[in-house]
Amino acid sequence: MSIMVKTKNTFDSETLKSLPFFATFSNGQMEELVELARVVPVTANHVIFRQGHRAEAIYLILAGGVKIEGEDDAGNVYLYGEVGKGHVVGQLSILRREPSRVTVTSIRDTELMVIDRAMLLSLMRSAEPEQVLDVFLTLDGQTHAAIERGYREMLLRQMLDLQMEAEKQRALTQMVAGVAHEINTPLSVINTAVNIMARELASPVEVTVQRAAEIAESLELMRLNVERADQLVRNFKRISISQLKDEREQFDIAEAVEDTIGLVRVSLKRSQVHVKFHNRLTPDQKKWMGYRGFLSQVIINLLTNAERYAYPKGVGGVVDVTIRLEDNAHYCLSVKDHGRGIAKEDQTHIFDPLFTTGKNSGGTGLGLAIVHNLVTNAFKGGIELKSEEGKGSEFLIIFPREVSE
Repeated sequence: MSIMVKTKNTFDSETLKSLPFFATFSNGQMEELVELARVVPVTANHVIFRQGHRAEAIYLILAGGVKIEGEDDAGNVYLYGEVGKGHVVGQLSILRREPSRVTVTSIRDTELMVIDRAMLLSLMRSAEPEQVLDVFLTLDGQTHAAIERGYREMLLRQMLDLQMEAEKQRALTQMVAGVAHEINTPLSVINTAVNIMARELASPVEVTVQRAAEIAESLELMRLNVERADQLVRNFKRISISQLKDEREQFDIAEAVEDTIGLVRVSLKRSQVHVKFHNRLTPDQKKWMGYRGFLSQVIINLLTNAERYAYPKGVGGVVDVTIRLEDNAHYCLSVKDHGRGIAKEDQTHIFDPLFTTGKNSGGTGLGLAIVHNLVTNAFKGGIELKSEEGKGSEFLIIFPREVSE
């Protein structure tokens, strides 16, 4: 922790005794601590101590809050949890005299009471055995709670990572089915045109104006449908490759959205879900520096969510996808259905991992959690739900025109 200036303590002994850590100590002991301990303010995102470094003291949170993170050998950072007023951090490092196993960072403007090792030992010497035991029980409870939260967070993050990979494969499967179905139409037209030409050229008779026109028409049909088949394959190749790599690149965002919709449209049609794309961008607004694969995954997940929950099975309806400029620095991507809507009590949990209202229809509770994770972490943006029962739901995604690395 960087050097911080001591401020005048604004907490009296009674205030300290209201905190679990000091609940059993006497007023006299608390008054002595108020005189000796430092109270220091830190701003948001201030690193109090780092993993691998020894904590200088025990830090009691008087106001605000901190996050506790750990890094594994591969460099992956896991959030073990967040704690606020009344909680203590740094206790294991200072008591064991070993480097900290976590990094602790303030998440908002925070006030800390700094109790160094000598001060802590002095307090313990003047305490009754029962008081010391209560202190260690409090520390033990807080430590176990933090570890438990950390493991839950780590397991959940691993589950999301695995589900993201599964979603990529599912999306690719959907797109393969879509391309196979869509490409069948131009191939059938080409086959018909070839048969017409073969019939017309089979016998060496005079080429009349009518025959020439029929041959020319067949050639034009072949050309148009070869182009259509080529475009389908190109779109699929572009999106499928981007699904397998997470590279930041500059591309036409409107084209990418339309390509993704086109490749999953066939599978959605089976559920009678029809997607309408509305491009509200001018040509000079279409270049996005971002992640094509993540964008297609977000769109596919939101469309799948609409297919599964928005309309009664077999009835279907319309989903409007709109891309527009929110302001000079941000895009707005909207995915809106006109179906049954989401119950008000469910809306606050809709992005929570494992929350689902559709277990009977194959829901895992991870689709929208993945969308939220990609939008906030990969896109550096935000996502908002607007929904009213009986009137449909709209997901609004606001994100920068240039995503930072």
